[in-house]
Amino acid sequence: MHGRIARFVFAGVLALIVLFRTIRDSQAQGEEPPAMGIPLRPDPPPALDGDVEEWRGRKGAIIVNRAEQVTFGTGWRSPSDCGGAIWVAWRADGLYLAAEVADDVIRQFGRAAELYRGDNVQVFLDADPAKDADRDPFGRGQFQIALSPGNFLNTGDPFVDLPAEAYVYQPIGLDPAGIRVVSARTTHGWNVEALIPWKLVGMEGAAEGRAFAIEVALSDTDGDEPKQETWLTSSPRPWSIVRSRLNPVRLARADGTVRDAPATPPLFDQLALRTGEEHRIAFTAPRAGAGEETTLSLFARMDTPKPAGYTAALRIAVNGHWLDGSRLIRKPLRGTAADGRTHSLVAIDRFSVFYAPDFVASDTSVYGIAGVKTGEFHLRITDLVVDGSNELRIANAANESVTVPMVLAEGRLATGVGERFTPRGKAGPPTGPLDVVLPAESHRVEYAVREGDAGRIEVDREGDRFTIASAFSMPDGAWAHGTTAHFEHRRRIERADEAIIVHDTFVNRTGANLPLMQRHRVEAAGGIRRVWVAGLSPASLNGTASSPANPTVFGATDAGGIGLMPLNDEFLVHARQESVGGVLALSDPYFVLRPGTSYTAEWAIVPVRRGDYFEFVNAARRIREANFTIKDCFAFLRAGPLTEAWSDAAFADFIRFKSASLVCASIDYPRYNGVYTHGTSFQRVPHDSYRRWVERVRRLAPGVKTCVYFHCFLDTVEDSPQVFADSRHLRSDGTQADYGEPIYKNFFPTDSNSYGRVIGRNVERILDEIGADGVYWDELEYSAYQYHYGEPWDGCSADIDLTSHRIQRLKSSVTLVSQPWRVALAKRILERGPLVGNGQPHTRTIAQLKFPRFVETGSPSHCALAQLHSPIALGDHLTERSESDAYRGMLGALDFGCLYHWYSDAQVMPSYPTLTHYMYPATPLELHDGYVIARERIVTKRSGLFGWRDGARHETHVFDAEGREVPDFQAPSVTRDGFSLTELRLPEDWSAVVIRLE
Repeated sequence: MHGRIARFVFAGVLALIVLFRTIRDSQAQGEEPPAMGIPLRPDPPPALDGDVEEWRGRKGAIIVNRAEQVTFGTGWRSPSDCGGAIWVAWRADGLYLAAEVADDVIRQFGRAAELYRGDNVQVFLDADPAKDADRDPFGRGQFQIALSPGNFLNTGDPFVDLPAEAYVYQPIGLDPAGIRVVSARTTHGWNVEALIPWKLVGMEGAAEGRAFAIEVALSDTDGDEPKQETWLTSSPRPWSIVRSRLNPVRLARADGTVRDAPATPPLFDQLALRTGEEHRIAFTAPRAGAGEETTLSLFARMDTPKPAGYTAALRIAVNGHWLDGSRLIRKPLRGTAADGRTHSLVAIDRFSVFYAPDFVASDTSVYGIAGVKTGEFHLRITDLVVDGSNELRIANAANESVTVPMVLAEGRLATGVGERFTPRGKAGPPTGPLDVVLPAESHRVEYAVREGDAGRIEVDREGDRFTIASAFSMPDGAWAHGTTAHFEHRRRIERADEAIIVHDTFVNRTGANLPLMQRHRVEAAGGIRRVWVAGLSPASLNGTASSPANPTVFGATDAGGIGLMPLNDEFLVHARQESVGGVLALSDPYFVLRPGTSYTAEWAIVPVRRGDYFEFVNAARRIREANFTIKDCFAFLRAGPLTEAWSDAAFADFIRFKSASLVCASIDYPRYNGVYTHGTSFQRVPHDSYRRWVERVRRLAPGVKTCVYFHCFLDTVEDSPQVFADSRHLRSDGTQADYGEPIYKNFFPTDSNSYGRVIGRNVERILDEIGADGVYWDELEYSAYQYHYGEPWDGCSADIDLTSHRIQRLKSSVTLVSQPWRVALAKRILERGPLVGNGQPHTRTIAQLKFPRFVETGSPSHCALAQLHSPIALGDHLTERSESDAYRGMLGALDFGCLYHWYSDAQVMPSYPTLTHYMYPATPLELHDGYVIARERIVTKRSGLFGWRDGARHETHVFDAEGREVPDFQAPSVTRDGFSLTELRLPEDWSAVVIRLE
């Protein structure tokens, strides 16, 4: 529970914590403290349902979980005893409050005036601090309101069940009927939400700027005797119910501040644009004078009730010129969010707009980027503004599937000598000693492992002691650590050079399907200082993922580190990875064991010598036997009218400058009734253009192989739901799953269903009729939805209630239920020629086929999903429009230890070869931050002394910041300890390939 509280301490409340400390310090010195801003809660209003998820990341949160905040009682033990986050906001109808409380013992015994003897939240409010300011005791205009969560019993006996309730202690006798309060029990305590009407506290018509005073408190009872035991307040000052003890506040805007009116009239106050809509504004402005700049500023968000990522939606033109990322001020083109993901903030001339309820909520959510105000846009337009009349065009250019509007506010111009944006110069080559970069000499890790009682495993490794505690669910809501009446459990531990492989075997002793969740938690005796969850390192020690592609969780200590990962198919597909306060966890929350059967879960404990995430990655790759050869440089090159209009020279140069050895035709032409030919519709269109394309590639680029797009989970034929009724992919509500539009319907193939018998014919058309060398298989593991709610059952998956541990409903992993069919088809393709997949393998079974698979990089941090199999990033079609754009994508991929494949064909038309010219073939040995060591070559953006622990000669190719080869670059050869090394001193954004010559 300690880790649960740590979740409350996030960046968005830092300013409020500092402000409360300022209030405390000011009052201690007799000064008038500053007023905190209570933020406006814009539409829609809070749901008031006991779920505080929509409050996370919002301004107005107050953290109450520290020992110094205990201002009454002596029994407080820790934040898990009592602590939490309290959010406060306002709307025209009243003051809203939400509290997420960690409470290891929930007690509420009474109603009305007696509810203070149990767990509750209290609000103290002075509606008019300036009135009768000399009076300190509470009186007219001051309020004490308690909010009880109730006792969460549902026996049906009204004398036993205590619902959530509000009570007003001061003024005495005030009816609390107007207060709305709801509560919900959580795994770590309870939540309460409430609305206190302005009318109740004499503040009708309250508006921005209204001053009042407030204090909030948590009251805790743990014992069996009804009594108030502990009292925590937001301010640590000694507690007393007096006016001077409250904190001054003002009603603020949604960002928590009360801002003055803008100095210059805005171009617009507020706009709302649906997808595809555009708004035009005529304005008059003088040209900027010498040394002056003209900037356009505005706020923008996609209107959603809570933060939820971003989309490239905002397009802006001034006098017909569309603005691009080069005009941004105060905002980078990319940024790393609090959850460790890297986001692209500009896609050529479309700016990323974050989904949020206001213009600041994203900044304090997991999507927030340190130092970046995601909802603000400042653009330099000096050269575009003319004397007299000008035109501003603002468009919502989001994808058609985006249904929420884009909301914009406070568009304005500013001209003057103010802030000017000057790009930072790039760093030159390093001087001084360089690191020697060699593959590891030995992979063996010295460790000691012991099995303890109660499902524990202890691992010692040079300065670190780790305790791994395992628990298995029982259908009565409890957790067990070994054999029970419901199941038999046997554990076998296998010591390997780099890991401890754990085999947990279960036998169902019951006559029914047995829900059997498992969880394995790791604690380090000295604590974890940094964590990686599914390859991403959040800013805090808290993170959660469910990623079969990178199903790992890793923690670094001062001395070394430790990671966990599942190994067998079922565990991989179901895996959930977590860190809460630095306690690592790997779990399977979905497994069901059929009656009379057994199951063995295999998972690995991976201790490492250093707290280096990539040391863990490389050990994991060796355990998974992932270091196979990636032979080809892949590039999309469509067939059809677009490329048929190119000259032979242009067609050949496209392949030559991308250094492609495998090109792929997509399914955009011909189309079936106007849509892409997914599924069986591919069998209904002519393939002449594909055949001409194959012949042209072979004629103009001898030796280059061809492949054609294939997808096994989507179909666009109108009557396919009737034709393949037994193969429909059903959502949890029983409806047909689709890919965002009803025409793109989801199915799944198996060895025995109707879709499986037909969809494989697409591959026959590709290899036999079209004559391509191989196949590109899109979304190879599943499409859109991971689970199917219908027949057939996969025999191991269900939604399981996390409290009662009972099965709610059976479901099937699309990956598992279709796997035999997909493996068989993949083997047939590989017998004929190359196979490339989109998305990394989700099971050990299909990973063993060892063919290359890339990840899409609309979010660059998706590269983390490629680190455990084939480390390939597909170019970002959203941001790449030139070879230099693509080259920046290659450098970004190297940050994650990944190589690169080409995506965009119609936009990226290279005029010179770049880094990919020397990138393949590559058999990875080690991945690192900024470079890849392969058996044949090293690809790097880092400086150093590079080699392979042998005396082989090297050939070196260096590329500048635009991706052009620099043939006269000096890369001296050095010999140390008998090893050949190449010395590379690379300026920023330069790169190199060192080729090992046998």
